[in-house]
Amino acid sequence: MEVKVENLAACKKKLSITIPRDEIEAKLNARFTELEREAQVPGFRPGRAPRRLVEKRFHEAVEDEVRVKLISEAFTSALKEHKIDVIGEPDIDPDKIQMPKDGPLTFSIDLEVRPEFTLPDYVGIPVTVEQPTVTDEGVQQALERLRESHGKLEDVPADGEVKENDFLTADLAIQTGETLILDRPNVRMPVAGIAVEGIRLECVPEMLKGAKAGETRTAKITIGQDAEKEDLRGKEVEVRIKVNEVRRVALPDDLAVLKETDYEDMDSLKGALRRQLEGQSDQAYREAQERAVQDWLLEKIPLDLPNELAERHANRILQRNVMNLQYRGVPVEEIEKQAMEIRSASTEAASRDLKLFFILDAIAEKENVEATDAEVDARIRLMAMQSNRKPDRIREEMEEAGTLENLYSQIVEDKVLRLLLEKAKIGGAAEAKAAPEAPAAEAPAAEPPAAPPAEEKPKAGEVEST
Repeated sequence: MEVKVENLAACKKKLSITIPRDEIEAKLNARFTELEREAQVPGFRPGRAPRRLVEKRFHEAVEDEVRVKLISEAFTSALKEHKIDVIGEPDIDPDKIQMPKDGPLTFSIDLEVRPEFTLPDYVGIPVTVEQPTVTDEGVQQALERLRESHGKLEDVPADGEVKENDFLTADLAIQTGETLILDRPNVRMPVAGIAVEGIRLECVPEMLKGAKAGETRTAKITIGQDAEKEDLRGKEVEVRIKVNEVRRVALPDDLAVLKETDYEDMDSLKGALRRQLEGQSDQAYREAQERAVQDWLLEKIPLDLPNELAERHANRILQRNVMNLQYRGVPVEEIEKQAMEIRSASTEAASRDLKLFFILDAIAEKENVEATDAEVDARIRLMAMQSNRKPDRIREEMEEAGTLENLYSQIVEDKVLRLLLEKAKIGGAAEAKAAPEAPAAEAPAAEPPAAPPAEEKPKAGEVEST
């Protein structure tokens, strides 16, 4: 067998294989010999039919069988011999490769392969990251956010003026020239920067400042380049909002907050908030250190990847981001609401993430880093605990969706980054403090309970129809 390998482009190779005629004839002869002993031919007892009749009767079927077997064996052997690491499933269809009547069997396959690169010395990667400090001011801000989460919506008098962070029922329209892009009556919306069908409306607080129920305000804006619909990007439009009803959050006093959260006094509540913020600070510190390591690797190992490969990889990023949200306890309903935003971010991050995947995977192979079944089970149990679901059900869904392998990969990447941080040269004000290790299966730290307000409020950045 003759094999020729050509480099077509970054991560692309062409594999040309030639199978000599004598090998083809040997395979055909071996298969016909087997059939002689077992074939049933009318007029003859099994195994007694002449060879020429067996060949005539089963020629087409044997030739197809041998052709497929030859192609499969040759392809597998060529990959092993030339140490070609293929990405995904090769685009090979044996039915499109014809068996010649005479001469060798020749075929070619275009392959996507892993990039080839040399790992640098990754001992002592410089990591200079400052850990976020939890201040009294930060604790107070957290307390005010908690207070707002327990607030109740109250009607603003008809002559009352709209203020930032109020909640409206309003008629919302966006128009360019004579074309009405959007017309949504009686939507519930916060007086804040919002997005409607991918159109950012940061003008809302300023244009509605001081408005009253029954009043209509207009503003002209230029739609940003991040809008979902490409044909709207860069267009100047008029935003029109008619205020139908104004509601405002009435904040509870300290006694009401303590009652809602089941704390004895404000010092206890602030202490719980501080511990929560410190946990978030540790997590942010660890993520910042990981990003520093990732940035160093990407700088030291430049990889040229084809755009189409990164675009296909975007779906893997989406699945991993969804798993991360589940791991952090974000409800399924909230994840679904963020799906469009996550998908957009996934596409943008796909190229960087794919490069990191190849680099971290190479380090994992060199360091013999693997994800065990026990570690995967622990991660699934934590995801179940965070989302108040059954672990078996989460595993079933991941197996059905084909995303369980992504969880194994995620755990391997986490372990590799932890290994790199252990070998890194940590700098900054928190030089002596190692990054906290990601939990495997522990329950999350206790948080102050945050019961929903009496009436659900649209979140900042959202609008919803009534």
